Amino acid sequence: MPPIYLSESDVGRLVTIKDAMAALEALFATWGQPSTTNLPRQRAPLPGGAFNLMGAAYGAKGVHGLKAYAGVKGAQFHALLYSSLDGSLKAVIEADLFGQMRTGAASGIATRLLANAHARTLGVIGTGKQSRMKVAAVCTVRPIRQVRVFSRTAEHREAYARSLQSELGVEVVPASTAQACVAEADVVVTITKSAKPVCRAEWLAEGAHVNVAGANSDARREVDAETVLRAAVKVTDHVAQAKEEAAEFRALVAAGKLEWSAIRELGELVTGKAKGRTSPSELTLFKSLGIALEDVAFAELVYERALATGVGRPI
Repeated sequence: MPPIYLSESDVGRLVTIKDAMAALEALFATWGQPSTTNLPRQRAPLPGGAFNLMGAAYGAKGVHGLKAYAGVKGAQFHALLYSSLDGSLKAVIEADLFGQMRTGAASGIATRLLANAHARTLGVIGTGKQSRMKVAAVCTVRPIRQVRVFSRTAEHREAYARSLQSELGVEVVPASTAQACVAEADVVVTITKSAKPVCRAEWLAEGAHVNVAGANSDARREVDAETVLRAAVKVTDHVAQAKEEAAEFRALVAAGKLEWSAIRELGELVTGKAKGRTSPSELTLFKSLGIALEDVAFAELVYERALATGVGRPI
């Protein structure tokens, strides 16, 4: 059959954040299989930005694919899904909302595996469009009763708090400072483009879990070195990609204060090859980078839903 094109609105109608988490969890359950391959993000410089390309093969589902986008103003994201049996193109998917859901899902899985079961409060630094799905995912896996949000602009955080509270049905409170946002929070999410740490270890509550989700280059760091060093469990999507993009880890490794062997992959936690939290008082950390395998796994689910419901435009 001919390939189909799926728009942002199609994606929003076909899947939820829970669906995205289920798709990624199924992917991570196959972690380590030879037929499952992830290629770290590649960047080609452009005037005012970069062209980003990331690809992967998901052997368990018989598909491979890629996501491409230009990191410039007005960027558009597209995911391409192919059959690994005959190489044919299955779908082209508009992938902005898609990417928000995929990235949120990874943090949701990490939170389920690492955060204390009694977690009730969530602190979120960053109120951009990527933030919402992170909050939704955390609220899916833990009984969050209050969300505190912070951004540099008071009007932004206040408007965000109002809309998010209406959307999720939990109390959402704008915080006046980053420290007030994360102090005593059971789960913390950072989702910014900051070049300097926006979250410090001295602010974090005992037993907190931190999802570091906004920075994927050496030019950006969201947490200080002490946060990484204090974390009893340090996890990322894919260590090979972290070696290229995780500035918080790279700086400590270069300084001889951290070994890459201390960083575990999310798939290792899902399969039980690595241990998660062993004490309620431990600090745990997930460095979310967003990897191509997550895109391919989610694209496969979106495509199958589209076929089942007749959604999509033939190309």
